[in-house]
Order: sequence, then structure tokens, then C-alpha cells
Amino acid sequence: MDTTLNIHADILVKIAETALAKGINRREMIVVLLNKIMGETRHSVRTGRLVQYQKRRPRGEWRRVHARFEADEYEYFLDLRKLMKMSLSHILAVAVEKFIDAISEEKDLDNYRYTNYIIINEEIDSISCWRLIWGNPPSITKHLWPEKKA
Repeated sequence: MDTTLNIHADILVKIAETALAKGINRREMIVVLLNKIMGETRHSVRTGRLVQYQKRRPRGEWRRVHARFEADEYEYFLDLRKLMKMSLSHILAVAVEKFIDAISEEKDLDNYRYTNYIIINEEIDSISCWRLIWGNPPSITKHLWPEKKA
């Protein structure tokens, strides 16, 4: 899946330099950064507000980055946008500010990817509910077919 990110020039330089130092390409570094912030999403869920975008800056300070994500990565990142109420470009900028220094100092990058993606719809008291599962929990059948309570 192809998408376009608008990144401030200095943030893009940090991404590119760290990727080079770690021996990975820029796209892989973007995925590492977004995966890092995914781990903190439970603390960043926002509801009842509009999607936030990055602060305005002069036109010449922005860089357009074309990125190609795997289908599951793309779905996760759409979920991040929805849950955090921020554009993906803004989420990436936050991830760079929060994690780029720590990533630079890590001996080995944790490039763990959520390899399974499950969406479950269930009805609770006539209300449609959705579960988004990132990863593959060992007890997945419990999540797929929860016991009905009488």
C-alpha cells in the first residue's frame, strides 16, 4: 500500500541519519518508529475530537515522503490514526521526538512486526462492538469465540 507523508525537513534528516547508522532503509526506520509508538497507544487513545495535524510551518520546510507499507502495516497505521486522532505524519513526528535518540543508542533494533491482524465484530446488548487485535495472542481462540454469559 502506498501512502504519502509530509515531514518537516529536520525530522526527515533524523530518520535518514538513524536509518543509515543502523544499516536499514528509510522506510524500515519509519516502520520501526511507528511500531515503537504503537506500544504506547493504550496511553494515547483520544475520542471526541478532530484529527490533529502538525503545526504549520513555511512551505519550503516540508518534505513529501512516499512510503510503501505492507497491507498489515498499513491497517495498523490507519488504526493508530483513528485511535490517536492524529495524522500519520504527525504520529511519525511524535515518534521521532520520543524515540529517535533511544533507537540510535540501541545495540540491536527490535524490528518485531505485528504479524497478525484480526478484526472481530460482536454484539453486546444490541450494540455492535469491534475488537482490533494486533498480533497473535497465545489464547486467540478465547478472543475469537468468547464464552457466552447466561
